[in-house]
Amino acid sequence: GSIRGGDTAGDGDGDGIKSRVDRALLDAAHGQRKEAVDAALHAASAASAYRSSAGEPTDDPTRLTDHLGSRLHVVFSTDCGTFQHWQSYLLFYSALRAGQPGRVTRIASGCEDAEEAEAQRWFEEHVRPMSARFGVHFTPHFSKVKDENGEEHGDYKFFNKPFGLRHWLEHGEGMGLDESTGQMRDEDVVVILIDPDMLFLRPITSDYSNDRDVVLGALPGKDAAKGNRYMKVEKGKPFGQTYGFGNQWRNNVDVSKIVGDDSPALKVSDEFARLHYPVGPPYLAVASDMHTIAVGWTDVVPDVHKQYPNLLAEMFGFCLAAAHNELPHQRLDSLMVSAVDMGGGEGWEMVDKIPAEEVCGFAAHADHSKYAIPNVVHFCQRYGTGKYFFAKRKVPHDIFTCESPLMLLPPPDSAAKYDYRISPDGKKQELDPVRKIREAFAACSVIQAVNEASAYFKRKHCGDKANWDIKLNGSDKGMTQAEIDAEEEELRQRDQLKSETR
Repeated sequence: GSIRGGDTAGDGDGDGIKSRVDRALLDAAHGQRKEAVDAALHAASAASAYRSSAGEPTDDPTRLTDHLGSRLHVVFSTDCGTFQHWQSYLLFYSALRAGQPGRVTRIASGCEDAEEAEAQRWFEEHVRPMSARFGVHFTPHFSKVKDENGEEHGDYKFFNKPFGLRHWLEHGEGMGLDESTGQMRDEDVVVILIDPDMLFLRPITSDYSNDRDVVLGALPGKDAAKGNRYMKVEKGKPFGQTYGFGNQWRNNVDVSKIVGDDSPALKVSDEFARLHYPVGPPYLAVASDMHTIAVGWTDVVPDVHKQYPNLLAEMFGFCLAAAHNELPHQRLDSLMVSAVDMGGGEGWEMVDKIPAEEVCGFAAHADHSKYAIPNVVHFCQRYGTGKYFFAKRKVPHDIFTCESPLMLLPPPDSAAKYDYRISPDGKKQELDPVRKIREAFAACSVIQAVNEASAYFKRKHCGDKANWDIKLNGSDKGMTQAEIDAEEEELRQRDQLKSETR
């Protein structure tokens, strides 16, 4: 039939076909030009907003408690490398922006003397001015793998988390043990252990009584047991984010060899174990409970790793320590989103309700009062919407400097515009209606936060030397083979977390 007046399939000499092709090419070019103009206008508007201090987050140094009066202390474990350096700055900034109450402390393990001095200098110059509630705590190196004779054989960087946590609990500012009792001097402060690659969207508190704020962890095929849920973090009632490894923490190691045949970890039913122990960061517990777990965690994790020398060994160690000490957790799905292909176990059911045409703009300026959202994005995966892409291993380690440009920010309606993403290798991946919303939410929230944190740094420290160009994109620069291998292995092992929650 006719496509446009006078152009039909029966023109006979091919001129009609040629004219249709020419017009199609012109239309495509026009569409591309319009998209390019829209992107340029969006970038110019964003650059102007980033330069301005209007709406800049400010600190209340007295805000040490949540609305229930619970004192809070967020901690996260890092090494001293540049990769986790920029993540730490972003985490601090996101805590400031989200209005996270309480203290926030980076636990940095294994720094050489010069590295510690530089990290302390950077902290005092660039992080301390954000908030007097922010801190840094240095610990020895814990990541060496040792045999039964104490000989070192390799490195497992995730040992830093349990051993660093325990070191901070026992030696950190405001923490420590009572010499006469061996108990925590400050038993009741709520300790919140998160990872450095987590971005606050809204505060983490001690209160989980509001159904709008909470998605409870449940067993596959069953509803959450709301009648038995904990409402608040308190003594004997720790909380944690659901991770989808079920009872692998108990089935993939010989528990009796690690904690003995009489361990409470072996006495609970499979259903109880799966309901209360497969948790990961964010972890929440009062300091007395967190210390009990930390002591048990550091006791068992070397043996867990010896039997199961993989990424998840330290997480399995936490579960085993909690179960051995009879501290069942309230599992929550809503503390975090991370893997966009999860069928359950994360807070995606909140995100899925946001309209596609709004999701990117909303994620960039998340407002829990408008749409309920998870507490953090755990950006350990890759995210993309159209040509805009984010992967933490592709972020320049000097992103928070005067010289570094900003990242390209997707348009506010990107999830409505793009039903695909382009990965760093140039491949185009089609996205279904749910996936395109999740990809856009994660990409837009993290990219905007990185840009805001970078702009905050530039306004505070750079003056007219600041680079305000907006041009970094995760699809632009190839990764080294070592970076590709490291990321693929991490993603492969993290895929085990989805085994019970797809």
